[in-house]
Amino acid sequence: MTQIAVEPRTEAGETARAAGRFDIYAGVHKGLRRFMSDTLVAVGGIDVNDAEELAQTVAQVRGLLEFCLEHLHVENQFLHPAMEARRPGSACASAKGHDDHLQAIERLEWDARAVEGSPPDVRAAAALRLYRRLALFVAENLEHMHVEETENNAVLWATHTDEELVEIQHAIVASITPGMMAAFLRWAVPAMTPVERAGLFTGMQAGAPREVFERMLATARPHLSERAWTKLMAALGPVPVFA
Repeated sequence: MTQIAVEPRTEAGETARAAGRFDIYAGVHKGLRRFMSDTLVAVGGIDVNDAEELAQTVAQVRGLLEFCLEHLHVENQFLHPAMEARRPGSACASAKGHDDHLQAIERLEWDARAVEGSPPDVRAAAALRLYRRLALFVAENLEHMHVEETENNAVLWATHTDEELVEIQHAIVASITPGMMAAFLRWAVPAMTPVERAGLFTGMQAGAPREVFERMLATARPHLSERAWTKLMAALGPVPVFA
C-alpha cells in the first residue's frame, strides 16, 4: 500500500500557513479533485449499451485527461522553475511524479479507445478496466496534490514573496488556453469557498477588461448554486450584468 505523505512541519511552512500566505495551488487543485471525482463516478455507473451516455462519459474522461495534461505543463513551465531557481533540487520529486502521470494518461486514453471500439459482448469489461485504472490515477493524484500543497508550497513560501507568487499566477493565467480556462471555471470555481470565489472574481473585476470579466462570470454562472451566486454577487457589489 502506498504511504500517504505527511505534511512537513517545517518552521517556514507553519509560519506561512499561520500568516495566510498566497496559495497558488489551492483553486486549481480543488477543481481537479472535483473533476476527477465526478468523472470517476460517471465511469463507474456507465450504461455501456446506451450509445449517447457512453459517448458523453468517454468525452468527459478525455476532457479530464486534457485538463490534467495542461495542468502538468503549467506546473512544469512556471512552478518548478521558480522552485529550482531558488532551491535547487526542490522540484525533482514532483517532476518525476509528472512523468509518471504522463504515462498513466496515455494508458487511460488507450482504455477510453478500447471502450469505444469494443464489441457489445466485451464492452462492459473494457469499461470496468477504464474505471479501475482511472480510480488508481485519481488516488495517486490526490496524494500528489497533497505533497504539492504542503511541501512545494513550503518551498515557494520560503523563497518567494506573495507579490512574486501573484506575478507567477498572472503569467500562468495569461498562458492558458481558452479550453483550460473554461474547464477551470466549470470545475474549480464551484469547488471554491465563497471567500476564495469572491477573491478570484474581485481580482478579475479590478484587473481584467470589463468584457473579459463579464464573460468569465457568465461562464461560471450555470455551475453555481443560487446560494453561491447570491454570495458572489454580494461580494462583487453592484455589477450591471445578468441576474
